[in-house]
Formats: sequence, C-alpha cells, structure tokens
Amino acid sequence: MTIESIENTWHWLTTTRYTRILEARVASLEIENRALRNSIYARAGMPPVDYTNPDGLAPAPKLPQPIRRVVSWAQMKQKLEQEAARHAQSGRGAAAERSGNHA
Repeated sequence: MTIESIENTWHWLTTTRYTRILEARVASLEIENRALRNSIYARAGMPPVDYTNPDGLAPAPKLPQPIRRVVSWAQMKQKLEQEAARHAQSGRGAAAERSGNHA
C-alpha cells in the first residue's frame, strides 16, 4: 500500500459521512469560485491565475502583464466608422488641395 492510499483509508475511517459530503461540497465550491474569479480577471484583461502549487506555498509573483481591454462589437463598429470618416476627410482634404479648391 502507498502512503496516499493509507491516508485516504484513515481519513475515510475517521470521518463521518456528513463530513465527507461537506468536504466534497467545499471542494466543488472552490472549483466554481476559481472559475468565476478567472472569468472576472479575463473580463478585466488579466491572465488567468493558477492556484495549484505542489508544495502548498503561495505561487511566486508574476511579472505584470499588459492589460488587454475587452472591446464590444458596438465599440468596434464605432471605431471603424470613426476611422472611415477620418480617412474620408483626409482624402477629400488632399484632393481639394491638389485641385486648388479650399473649402
């Protein structure tokens, strides 16, 4: 038998069924919490955080990542329209200067 299987057997023998149910529920809530937190981080443009560490210590601090701003489709459309209008204005201005007509 491995040490892990002995620990699992001892844990099973020394805890009640209710305690095991609660521990399983806590583990599932931790997973859900981690997923929700990483979802919020992703929305803010931050990379997901890995909370697993084999030696149980806090993860080493990472270098700051550039913040990637999430842009909606409406914002993208507005930006493209503004760029197109700017391009059209600069095109008309250049054509007017070449022809000698100034508005």
